[in-house]
Amino acid sequence: MKRLRVALDARKLRDFGIGTYVRGLLGAASARGEHDLVALVRPADAALLPPGVEAVPCEAREYSLTEPAAVRRALARTRFDVFHAPHYVVPLFPPAATVVTIHDLIHLKRPEHATLPKRLYATTMLRRALRAARVVLTVSEAVRRDLAAFAPARAAKVRAVPNGIGPRFLAPVDAEAIERVRRARGLDAPYVLFLGNDKPHKNLPGLLEAFVRLEEHGLPHRLVLAGGAPERRGARRAAASSAGIEDRLVDLGVVPDEDVVPLLAGASALAMPSFLEGFGLPVLEAQAVGTPVVCSDRGGLPEAGGDAALYADVDDPAALAETLRNLLSDSALSARLSARGRERARLFTWEATFEKVAAAWRDAAEGA
Repeated sequence: MKRLRVALDARKLRDFGIGTYVRGLLGAASARGEHDLVALVRPADAALLPPGVEAVPCEAREYSLTEPAAVRRALARTRFDVFHAPHYVVPLFPPAATVVTIHDLIHLKRPEHATLPKRLYATTMLRRALRAARVVLTVSEAVRRDLAAFAPARAAKVRAVPNGIGPRFLAPVDAEAIERVRRARGLDAPYVLFLGNDKPHKNLPGLLEAFVRLEEHGLPHRLVLAGGAPERRGARRAAASSAGIEDRLVDLGVVPDEDVVPLLAGASALAMPSFLEGFGLPVLEAQAVGTPVVCSDRGGLPEAGGDAALYADVDDPAALAETLRNLLSDSALSARLSARGRERARLFTWEATFEKVAAAWRDAAEGA
């Protein structure tokens, strides 16, 4: 079998969701050593690439009308058999052997994101990607169904390949690291963790309202936010103040990678009450370290959580509060979910994801 040279658009290497996907996929592919790998990167990010991955600088401005042409120019500077776009922006005159990963349709499905410019841009780029790609990957069956409804004529080329979790989440957690992070962050009480950015579809206001109700039940837990954008810190503080729980909120903002696992492992629960998610990787990351999860039953979240998470109606803060209360006050339930979650999370690795993505690369190269 011919050894493929695969070019992957890695300009989002530092991002949260897509960045995690790019890093996980490149790391697994590099470790296997079965492909020659080329990554389109911002010049400052070349040092972040795994060993053996060739860097091709690309300065394309994201979500601009000039982006497809800039990506095309970058690709012209290297040789490759397959091009993989890890989101729905494909280059001008896309290569025949193109694979595209589409993570969600949030900009089309959620009203808080559905401004006319965003809808027009997302619709245009999605249709271009679906038309250009020989193989389209999604991160969940839920997104695959959304795409089938969006473009029925392209449904046959769409495959669902779930995300994976890195080995640091599957390794034994250092109790000293948990204590170090708790001391450094002033976490002297039990806490529920909200991990990720605080974009509108994440439903942070609903979680704040649920915490008001938890306080009425006398639970001592604080709500810890990790991953929120610095420019929205004031808005988060104002929302907590308005809800009357400012003294119970700990807003850590963006945290370093080395703190993520201890923060997750030290939490009494992870709360992910999103209105919609393509997959919901923090759910699996929490389960991997033994932290129980309460999340919504929307989008790909049930595929991530399976039977090892609790699900709540996130349109109803009272229902979310009651689900959290049940978990936080029932140690036996918490222990069962912790054990079940650890077992489930081990089914989702970047190596397993890579196997299916590599099959998509082969099929694209062969003209599938």
